[in-house]
Amino acid sequence: MTDLTNAVAQLASEALSDAGALDPAEIHVLMDNLPVGVALVDAAFNVRIFNRKARQMLDFPDSLFANGAPTLRALFLFNARRGEYGEGDPEVQADALVERSRKREPHQFERDRPDGSVLDIRGEPLPGGGFVTIWTDVTARKRAEREAEARARQLDLVMNNVPGKLSFFDAELRCVYSNQRELVFGGVTTGEVGKTLRDLVDDAVYSEIEGYFLRALKGEATAYQRAFTRPDGSAGYLQVCASPHRAASGDVIGVFTIGQDVTDLMHTEAALKERNAELEAANEALATTHQQLLQTEKLASIGQLAAGVAHEINNPVGFVSANLSTLGTYVGNLLALADACERSLRDVVPKGSPVLAAYEAARTEADLDFVRDDIVALLDESRDGLDRVRRIVQDLRDFSRAGGNDQWQMASLEAGLNATANIALTDMKHRVTVNREYGDIPEVECLPSQLNQVFLNLIVNAGHAITESGTISLRTGVSDDEAEVWVEVADSGCGIPAENLRRLFDPFFTTKPVGQGTGLGLALSYGIVEKHGGRIDVRSTVGEGTTFRVSIPRVRPTHD
Repeated sequence: MTDLTNAVAQLASEALSDAGALDPAEIHVLMDNLPVGVALVDAAFNVRIFNRKARQMLDFPDSLFANGAPTLRALFLFNARRGEYGEGDPEVQADALVERSRKREPHQFERDRPDGSVLDIRGEPLPGGGFVTIWTDVTARKRAEREAEARARQLDLVMNNVPGKLSFFDAELRCVYSNQRELVFGGVTTGEVGKTLRDLVDDAVYSEIEGYFLRALKGEATAYQRAFTRPDGSAGYLQVCASPHRAASGDVIGVFTIGQDVTDLMHTEAALKERNAELEAANEALATTHQQLLQTEKLASIGQLAAGVAHEINNPVGFVSANLSTLGTYVGNLLALADACERSLRDVVPKGSPVLAAYEAARTEADLDFVRDDIVALLDESRDGLDRVRRIVQDLRDFSRAGGNDQWQMASLEAGLNATANIALTDMKHRVTVNREYGDIPEVECLPSQLNQVFLNLIVNAGHAITESGTISLRTGVSDDEAEVWVEVADSGCGIPAENLRRLFDPFFTTKPVGQGTGLGLALSYGIVEKHGGRIDVRSTVGEGTTFRVSIPRVRPTHD
């Protein structure tokens, strides 16, 4: 299975587990955001999950899921009634598919849908019972494969009609038969019946090709290629295949040869390889663009969430802060009044009086001296807590500065880095020390929220590389020519092996265990930085740590 299939299987097992780390709502959200269709059926053959992508791929209407997940048979029957499985009784077809599902056998096949799409369908049984089915849209790949197959058939047709020199030589390498093509084994002389191989070519060519013919006479099929001059005088490339011809007894009695001018074929193959390379690059770019679009939607959601949180929190924080200020004044007045009352009481009531004794007892019971000091400390701590809430809200605003309005603008990368670090390091601050070494860099024209996402990925990865305790260093600076600014995220973690460095930015490549990483973070980060006309450089030593440097031009690229 692929890394993505493994990840889906892990989530499926989690969904069927009563003691899973994720609750069902979290699993449904994860499943709905996968780029593949997923259906999860439990041991009782109840459909537990049928994610959004699966419904889209199979063109299932929302009404089918209006009352929750339908039964497995209901899904099969719906498809059968609209002709997905060909001619036949839909009821019988649905029952047959349910029975086949009961076998819980792993399977994989591709299916052409009526809308022209092609789906790769994989079914895997789960250890605890039930099974998971994964649909992947391979329409583009199949179209490319079919186009490639069509090109291959065209190439076969061309090859079958390419002029070639067909000849038969006896055991003395004397030409017994030769067609009329002006193409020979190494020269341009027309082959004639009765001439030996040596007569047909010059000495230089004969010394080069004689060995292939002698090996064929010993029972070995041989072939060679060499440059030659074509009949029209132009330079070309010749391929000659020599096969032993055997008598009924099995003895070799001669050699069949076919010589072909493969010049055009070699040019065609080179062009096909170049074209295939272009198609592969285009497919990879398309996949990356798709992921970036998904990421942009997520960033927009984060921006909206941050704005809403800030709005909702700021209102109560404002009046709580005002109330605390007023409360501080009231407390001060009350304490002053208590002091005045105590002084008056001691001035008026003689010592040893029962009234004064009762007051002293009540004062001791209330621990008035401690309360007098502690109430001031409590108010100060409450004010400090409100200030921390304000800073958290501001960090959220700064992190999602562009929010849903993903526009190019002048922004401070240091401010974005700070806000992002404050959010990313929240759950690891007890084990990670953060060093900030900023170079007071100028603002750059950029998409702030997208670069913040790059910083987030790098900081989170740095934290994951530190297993127990360590240091993360955040640095900024300007290039020597002042055309770029750079941001570095360095860790003192485990480092990256040299063989993995060249694959770091490949989509779906991850060194994390199944279920703990998608392998998309660095690939998406690379695309975002590339969109800004920048680059990401990596330095790493196993056992010592890793440094990622993001370099961004100060001015927006003109080609964007």
